[in-house]
Amino acid sequence: MSAAPHAPEAAPAAVRRSGLAFSTLAGYGSGNFAFSLLGLVVAVNLQFFYTDIVGLSAGLVSWALLFARLFDAFVDPLMGWASDRTHTRLGRRRPYLLAAALPLGLAFHRLFAPPAVADPAQAQGMLLGYLLALYTLTYFLWTVGAIPYYSLGAELSDDYHERVRVIAVREGFGLAGLLAATILPAYLIHLYGGRAGYAAMGAILGGGTGLFLFLSGVVTRERPEFQGRPAMNPYAGIAATLRNAWFRPLLAAFAASAIAGAVPAVLVIYVSVYIIGTPEWWLRSIPDWLPPWSYYLLLYFTSAVLSLPFWNRLAGRLGKRATWGVAIALAVVTSAACFWLREGSVGYFSLLLVLGGVSFGNYQALPPAMVADLIDHDELDTGARREGAYFALWSFASKAGNAVTGFAALQVLEHVGYVPGMPQTPLVKSWMLWMYSWFPALFYAISGIFLLRYRFGRSELDAAQRRLGRA
Repeated sequence: MSAAPHAPEAAPAAVRRSGLAFSTLAGYGSGNFAFSLLGLVVAVNLQFFYTDIVGLSAGLVSWALLFARLFDAFVDPLMGWASDRTHTRLGRRRPYLLAAALPLGLAFHRLFAPPAVADPAQAQGMLLGYLLALYTLTYFLWTVGAIPYYSLGAELSDDYHERVRVIAVREGFGLAGLLAATILPAYLIHLYGGRAGYAAMGAILGGGTGLFLFLSGVVTRERPEFQGRPAMNPYAGIAATLRNAWFRPLLAAFAASAIAGAVPAVLVIYVSVYIIGTPEWWLRSIPDWLPPWSYYLLLYFTSAVLSLPFWNRLAGRLGKRATWGVAIALAVVTSAACFWLREGSVGYFSLLLVLGGVSFGNYQALPPAMVADLIDHDELDTGARREGAYFALWSFASKAGNAVTGFAALQVLEHVGYVPGMPQTPLVKSWMLWMYSWFPALFYAISGIFLLRYRFGRSELDAAQRRLGRA
């Protein structure tokens, strides 16, 4: 049975907030431009850079990525706990955004500026150590800023539909960051050339990342009534979070979708280069600085941005759960259809990317808004506001899924005979297609099955908020 919050905590929390100004939404959302810009560049470009440019073997790259991301995932609960229990004049979340901004940008730059060696084959250990150290540092700093940032989004409004708007604006900025991450790396790498291009890209985009994150920390204001509440031991807090019966199926659905999306993110450049290739007409008519893989990403994320108003309206009609289910069904179909990609199939892939991008726009906006609703339900049970614990576990599910599946994808390529910079064998191409199509389709379908068990909607949120005094 749900217990009412303790009296000393209930009174300040009884102030209901809604009707946020757009300036508040924009100030908060600007931070996600930074996280998305950095995140996509790392997810898409890093492994290709270290295998095909630096010369580190795909197998060693996969081990470095696995270790760093798993280490980072286990830090998430500690960061969520620290954020929940912080009490400063600036709030619980903002100090971490401000502190992480500039170091994160610098670490991002150095990640793409490894030392040059005459013979990479003789320096695999040194290159592996460098990648491991800088990748771990980058994602540690990411966690210091990101867990408080995403937790803050759940606190800004108490209204069921406005929470979708908060997340939609945030993810709109995030998708703008993704769009920038599809164009700017290709242009900067082409402008400066080779390894120097990657280093320049890291410096310029790292500076932009730090600037936008710092701006978000300066502009956003927190709710003082949520400060000063006791926080559980971080891992006890995770266990308590999992006792929320509605959160478990939601987390499982999200984790399955995260696994589904991880392999295509790792392999999209490889599929573009080694499966579809660059047609002659592309070389004749498209600027040199825009490679096909950059165009594919631009198409995908532009579709995601344009889909946000549609998903917002549909969620108002069908509810969040049913709307996410529609997007999952679309993702299953478009992922499976990628199995029939062939050399030169630019138009076919473009169509699938438009539809897949529309599905991705939903995935960015709806699930985090559903978590925000459940945090009110948790407050009714525990008397605490534990956004940090919830979004730490949410982030852990995403990072662990990305780490394991990204590792597996690169290990498969290594074991079936992938050779960087060379025409690939039919066996390698076949495995690329299987991993890019049927694997994500399967896990999107599993995500939909878990989502069927989630039934917390508008009426349940209203009932919880009435008991909290925020109706």
